[in-house]
Amino acid sequence: MSFPSIVALEDGWEKIKTEGIKVLENFLDTGYIPPNVHQDPKKPQKLLSNANYAELYTTVYNMCTQRTPNNWSDQLYRRYGEAMSDYVQRQVLPALQDKSDIALMKELLHRWSNHKIYVKWMDRFFTYLDRYYVKLQSVEPLHNRGYIIFNQQVFQVCMKDTRAALLRVINLERQGEHIDQDLVKGVVEIFIDLGLGQLNLYNTEFEEAFLPATSDYFVRQSSGWISEDSFPEYLRKAEAALTAEEQRVTNYLHRSTQTKLKHVVIMALLAQPQNQLMEKETGVVYLLDNDKREDLARMHRMFSLVDNGLNPIAQAFRQYVTDRGNKIVDERVEQSKQVASKSEALSDPTFIQTLLDLHDRFKGIVQECFSQDSLFQKSLKEAFEVFVNRDIGKYSFAQLMSSFCDRILKKSGERLSDDQVEPLLTKMVELFSFLSDKDLFAEIYRNQLSKRLLYETSASEDSEKSMIAKLKMKCGAQFTSRLEGMLTDLSLANDTQKEFKEHCDQLPEGKAALGGLEFNVTVLTTGFWPTYQVQEASLCPEMQKAIQVFSNYYNGKTQHRRLQWIHALGQATIAAQFSKRHDLIVNSYQAMILLLYTKDETHDLAFIQNATGLEMSLCKKLMATLSIAKFKILSKSGDAKTIEDDATFTPNSAFQCPSRKIKIPAPVTEETHNKERVEEDRSIAIEAAIVRIMKMRKTLNHQQLVTEVLTQLAFFKPNPKLVKQRIEHLIEREYLERDKNQASVYRYLA
Repeated sequence: MSFPSIVALEDGWEKIKTEGIKVLENFLDTGYIPPNVHQDPKKPQKLLSNANYAELYTTVYNMCTQRTPNNWSDQLYRRYGEAMSDYVQRQVLPALQDKSDIALMKELLHRWSNHKIYVKWMDRFFTYLDRYYVKLQSVEPLHNRGYIIFNQQVFQVCMKDTRAALLRVINLERQGEHIDQDLVKGVVEIFIDLGLGQLNLYNTEFEEAFLPATSDYFVRQSSGWISEDSFPEYLRKAEAALTAEEQRVTNYLHRSTQTKLKHVVIMALLAQPQNQLMEKETGVVYLLDNDKREDLARMHRMFSLVDNGLNPIAQAFRQYVTDRGNKIVDERVEQSKQVASKSEALSDPTFIQTLLDLHDRFKGIVQECFSQDSLFQKSLKEAFEVFVNRDIGKYSFAQLMSSFCDRILKKSGERLSDDQVEPLLTKMVELFSFLSDKDLFAEIYRNQLSKRLLYETSASEDSEKSMIAKLKMKCGAQFTSRLEGMLTDLSLANDTQKEFKEHCDQLPEGKAALGGLEFNVTVLTTGFWPTYQVQEASLCPEMQKAIQVFSNYYNGKTQHRRLQWIHALGQATIAAQFSKRHDLIVNSYQAMILLLYTKDETHDLAFIQNATGLEMSLCKKLMATLSIAKFKILSKSGDAKTIEDDATFTPNSAFQCPSRKIKIPAPVTEETHNKERVEEDRSIAIEAAIVRIMKMRKTLNHQQLVTEVLTQLAFFKPNPKLVKQRIEHLIEREYLERDKNQASVYRYLA
């Protein structure tokens, strides 16, 4: 029985060194491969023939598997490192001496590439040692040991010079010079590879020098750009620099550097010099003045990268919008001093249209340039709230806004198509949302809506509904309940009128039951519509008869409602014969006066007042519309411009007009809203809020209560003094009481 001979340490090592390590080192130094090694073009290059490699593997295997004292695993592991260290000291270090900058980088990268080949083939030679001995003894794997040798004996020696060269080359690229990016990437990867799967070496030896150097570079750049360039040009350069640095990471740095590098560049180019940049003449105000939207978008994009970087820009934007709005309002205040009549002041849409255009412009900038940023939306809102709630004299913003809407929605107004009206109403509601006195707007709007609906001057029912829907969306159902009730009322009134007509057709007398009149009635609900003054009047017999028929019909239909006739809103068509026949469209009071003239006769003012039962002041206004206004149906004695107490009136036989139908305007009512009603509603809302809060909180001090009340009131902002008055009122009515020890503390009384 034969046994394999024992492999002596020196014999085995000589074979490994001669047939393996020397061949490998010769290849690394000269590129020579023995001619007997067959190469497969589809596979990696081989340095040894299969037979030679098998012999080396077997030699290492035998040396590691022999029994003690002939097991040479320890010795082979040690000699692995010694052989590699010997080669590094002999060939690598001398090659790197006296080299610097790019030459050093190239030589180091070449030597590192060779060393990786060295480690790869040594791992193959000593595969068995690595597979068993390393694991059993828990020592450093051969591959790692090879890398550690290069790090300790080569890289640590030239690392500072290499890093300095690397930073210089990167700065050259920043300055626009072309560099060998593959070389830089290869050298950077040495820092990464030598970390053995960790980034410690890369972070401590490269990044910790690279990031401060980058900061210093861009601080210098920033200083030069600030003194030489405009604000928009500076931002263009800063954005280009930031993009270039991000690309640099992609090209040759580790991806973990991206966030840190970006932060360094942002701090150097944007955060630190922000105050200087904002003070430049070509700053935010310049960009807004000249509508530089691309530059504004870049500004937002760049400073959004800075912590709280957008705050000063948003403040500047708010101030700019406020200044532009105040300028428009100031011009309006000056202009209003020269405007004589109320109709002229309220019918001119220029002022509100200018504000709509202003909001449109800045809303577009917020959307297009500031990416709908909530910070800038808030700034825009706050700016408009400043000047939209200013005191502009006799006619408030609420009146002007409502009159603008009235102009859009009336037949006789702008005459716009539905496609034009809809966006205009949307913009109007956006402007309205900045108004503090929303309740005042609602009251004025309700009055004007009532006139459009009752006098049938509304251009489109769909537009009316659309406007109410927009207000409802903005302020809630409570805000628009009366407006919606008015539209519903008219729809129900039409149904009632149809039923009444059917009722009249069934009466034995037929049309004669109504005094021979074409008689229509619109029944409205008191709570929805504005409060109208009820004026007692002596109606003509025909009118009285028709009213009585309807009253009987309606009372028979429902017993829960009481009819109250508002003759001021009534309308009549009267046939009049002058040189030719005319149909005069007048209100009920004007009709009563005209019906006093059945032939060519003269009546004085006292007779007319007595016959109609109207107040003298109203009587004079009515006579003015018939005798000294545009259509002079009656001739008047005395002064042609005023109605005297002793004036007499006669049918104007010389009256001429090309139109057969003539609409004679009724006397103008002075107020478009009831101020007392608005004040009363506000008092009720304040008291309701106080009771709601106190019911929940039970005890509260004065300042906290006032603050919470102001927060809860959505449709107006009352003066704190008014809130205090309502608190006193509630104390009198025993809803609240003062604390006996602290007068400023209130208690709720259940």
